[in-house]
Amino acid sequence: MRKLLPAALAIALAAGFLFLPQQTAAGASQGIGTCLSVLVPSLFPFMAVTIFLVKSGVSAAIGRRLGGPLARLLALPPAAAPAVLMGMVGGYPTGARGVEALYEMGALDAEEAGRMLLFSVNAGPAFVCTAVGAGFLGSARAGVMLLLTHLAAGLVLGILLGLPHHKKKSKPTASGRPALSAGQALIASVHDAASAMLMMCAFVVAFSAVLALLQSVLSGKLLMAAASFCEVTLGCRTLAGTGAPLWCVSLALGWGGLCVHLQCLQGLSFPVHMGKFFLCRAAQGVLAAAFTAPFTKWVWLPTLPPAVEVFGSGLSSRPALSGSIAAGAALVVLCAVAVLDAGKKESNVL
Repeated sequence: MRKLLPAALAIALAAGFLFLPQQTAAGASQGIGTCLSVLVPSLFPFMAVTIFLVKSGVSAAIGRRLGGPLARLLALPPAAAPAVLMGMVGGYPTGARGVEALYEMGALDAEEAGRMLLFSVNAGPAFVCTAVGAGFLGSARAGVMLLLTHLAAGLVLGILLGLPHHKKKSKPTASGRPALSAGQALIASVHDAASAMLMMCAFVVAFSAVLALLQSVLSGKLLMAAASFCEVTLGCRTLAGTGAPLWCVSLALGWGGLCVHLQCLQGLSFPVHMGKFFLCRAAQGVLAAAFTAPFTKWVWLPTLPPAVEVFGSGLSSRPALSGSIAAGAALVVLCAVAVLDAGKKESNVL
C-alpha cells in the first residue's frame, strides 16, 4: 500500500494535468506570480536576518542575557530564544530555518533541534492579522484574536514537549562551529536563505497547480477540507468565504497545510520524526481551535468578506508591504546567483 497509494495519486494528478491543462497552467502561473510579488520580497529578508543572528553569534549573545526564562520554559539552550521569537513574527518557514542554523552552529543537539522544530511552525502577524483577519474575514479584531490564540497554542505545545527534558543538561557548544565574522555571516545567511527560498517557490508553484485542479472537481465541504489540508491560504479563504465558524479558521492556521510542511522540512540536516511532526501540527491546530472557540461570540464578522489572494507564510496582502513582480523576479535571480556563486566559493570564503 505504501507504493500503490503514491503511485495512484501520481497517476491521478498526471491525468488531471493532461485533461485540464488550462486550469493547471493557470494555477502554476498564479503560484509564480505569488512568489514574485509577495513571497520572495516579504519572506526572504526575515529568513536572512534570522540565519545571520545565529551564524554571527548574536543569537548566543542575546540568549545569554535574555534567553534564560524562555530556555527554562521550553527546556532549550538560551541561544535558541531569538530564533523562537523570529519564528513567531517571520512566518511559517522562518522558524525552521532558524532551527537549522542553530543546529549547524552547534547551539542545539539533534534531539533539541527536532523538538524545537515541532513547535516552531507559526504563521506571522502580517498574514494572520492583515490577510486572514482584515482580508478574508473582514475583521481586524478577528485577525488579532486568531494570532494570539495561534501563538499561544504554539507556546503551550513547546512547553508540553519540553516537560520531560527539564532535568537534562544541554551541551550546546561541544562540537559546534565558531561564530563567523559579520561579513562571513552575511554571505552564509544570504546563501542559506536563497537556497531555501528557491525550494519554497517550487513547492508553492506545484501546490498552486494541484489546488487549481481540486477547485475544478471539488466543491462545498470537500473543497474546504482538501484546501485546508493542502495549503493554508486557500483553506482560510475558502472557510471564510463559506461562513465556517472562526475556530475552523484557527484550526487551519495551526495545521499550516502540506505546502508549508514541505517548505519547513526541506533541506534539514538533523533527523525529524515524521509521525511526531504531523501529530504536533494537528495538535497545535486543535489547541488553537480550542483557545478560539470561547471568544468567537465577541468577534463580529461581516457577512461577505472580501476575497484576497495571498500566500500564507506570514505575509501581508497589501501592496505597500510587498513588491512588484519585476522586483520579485530580480530577487529570485539574485537568489539563484548567490546559491551558485556561494557553492563554488564556500570553501574559500567560509
